[in-house]
Amino acid sequence: MAGVLASLAELELELGRERRTAAREARRARGQAIGRPKALVTSKAALAQRMHATGESASTIAAALGVSRATVYRVLAEEAS
Repeated sequence: MAGVLASLAELELELGRERRTAAREARRARGQAIGRPKALVTSKAALAQRMHATGESASTIAAALGVSRATVYRVLAEEAS
């Protein structure tokens, strides 16, 4: 009996995995974004770059844009590379 229930549970997991994969592929085909949205849009990322270029600290930039310092550092590193 336990083996039958385990097989059903495994089948349900596999079906769920297939549904999630199909949903991701459908979103890609429609051109929709997949995953979490970025914390800073391009205009705010550009503002962070300009503020950094004028000598503002990461803490000041983060407070002005309403994000964490880690996000500011990440955006600055992406733009540098």
